[in-house]
Amino acid sequence: MSGSLQEKHGKYYVVFSYKDFNGKRKTEWVNTGIPSTRGNKRKADQRMADIISEREERLAKELEKEESANDMLFADYIDLWLEQAKDTVDVITFDGYKSYVVNHIKPYFAKLDLTLHSVKVTDIEKYLDSKTTSGRCDGKKGGLSRRSLELHKAVLSRMFGDAMREPYNLKDNPCRLAKIPKTAARSPKHISFYTAEQCKKLLDVTAGTPLYDMIYITFMYGLRRSELMGLKWSAVDFEQGTVSICHTVVVGEEGVVSKDSTKNRTSNRVYPLLDDIKPILLRLKKEQDNNKKFFGKSYNDTGYIFTREDGAPYYPSYPTTELTKLLKRLNLPHIRWHDLRHSCASMLLDKGWGMKDISDWLGHADIGTTMNIYAHLDMAHKRKMAGGLCGTLTQNF
Repeated sequence: MSGSLQEKHGKYYVVFSYKDFNGKRKTEWVNTGIPSTRGNKRKADQRMADIISEREERLAKELEKEESANDMLFADYIDLWLEQAKDTVDVITFDGYKSYVVNHIKPYFAKLDLTLHSVKVTDIEKYLDSKTTSGRCDGKKGGLSRRSLELHKAVLSRMFGDAMREPYNLKDNPCRLAKIPKTAARSPKHISFYTAEQCKKLLDVTAGTPLYDMIYITFMYGLRRSELMGLKWSAVDFEQGTVSICHTVVVGEEGVVSKDSTKNRTSNRVYPLLDDIKPILLRLKKEQDNNKKFFGKSYNDTGYIFTREDGAPYYPSYPTTELTKLLKRLNLPHIRWHDLRHSCASMLLDKGWGMKDISDWLGHADIGTTMNIYAHLDMAHKRKMAGGLCGTLTQNF
């Protein structure tokens, strides 16, 4: 708070200028009681300092009173926030929030006598530091990775950000200036993938099974499993030759969740219907039409592309489970289902596609995500290019 000393009617006044709650500029004159005669300037300056100090003290008490009326233990606020967050985010995001809160955040802060308004930057940093050294919940020694800590901080930041609104009226978000410990280990970015030849072998051993079609489409389009299992016939336009990715199926804490949305805005994308994929889809469509006739009224017409003979969709984890069993039975190199998506990216790099093209094809939120995941693959691609350049300008002297 600041004011200026002004003379008026033979007296010194402290003038305050401020905006009221409606945003209107207001000016207030406070009489110091000191005549504006020669030799009184220093006294007036001291009196102005006292008036400002008194006002600041009174304002601080008013704010403290207001905060105490809306304050509560931070551990109690965490429960209220989690319940409110359930209606503001999708099911899978909420499951992630709940996991962080139940397994980490709530147990830590429940031991501390901290109110919502009393949590400081240092308290957040102490929490992050504790998770750096001994933050695992699986019984193993060691702390969480830097990436995990970033996610924990993001959840905490959202908690305090929401508390800045009514009725809590928190003045600032303590996470804003909190720093993750430098000692936090970064998770090694290592991805597994199959080459095109390995994928061909995988297709050979799955020919004639539902897994064949799933692997083929995943490898060519680089789909996430949730996007693959969420493919519907309504997303395929045979006349225009397009396939839209706009529906996903995932497993949440409360069971299977299907939704007309993807992981992020850029994940909602439209592909050209590849010549390699069209015959597969036409065959699946024909098989479903025959099954509809066979099962009659008992057929489950859900509209999904990948279904069992009676039309019931496969459980979202079906391709992962079947692939794991297959690789183990045939003693093939182990990869996760998501690694088929990485395999698609590797194939595109080998064919000369740039990172921006790959980012668009895979539906990443931004090219930075693509670069972080596939930087080492990109370098391998560049080394091949460099090999082609070597000797180009070499001359015999």
